Amino acid sequence: GYALAILFAIGFMSMVHSATFFHTVKYVPGGATSAGVLKALQAVLVFAATSLAFCDRFGGEEMCFTMDKMISLGIVVVGVVLFGKATEIGQSRETSDMSATQMYRRINSLSEAEFDVAKKHEV
Repeated sequence: GYALAILFAIGFMSMVHSATFFHTVKYVPGGATSAGVLKALQAVLVFAATSLAFCDRFGGEEMCFTMDKMISLGIVVVGVVLFGKATEIGQSRETSDMSATQMYRRINSLSEAEFDVAKKHEV
């Protein structure tokens, strides 16, 4: 019973993790790159959490926060901030460079789409 509950919990968390990853890839600006940046941030947070939870309790020196891990944390945090700012600037530049006729508009029915195609071929 207990082992089955643990197995179910692991399977459920894996499913949630996969769903959030694919949601990130599809809807977050930057797609797969954003997902990679978030993975790097996750790794740094695991370093910090491991140090808080296990340093001087279990294992050896590898469980403690070291200067190397601090430098890694700094690099990743600066990279995440720069990536976020660059993505924000890129998006604002894209929308300001486009005229209203270049932007996509919502098509609510198949007949609207067919009309648009026929209209383009007339020109």
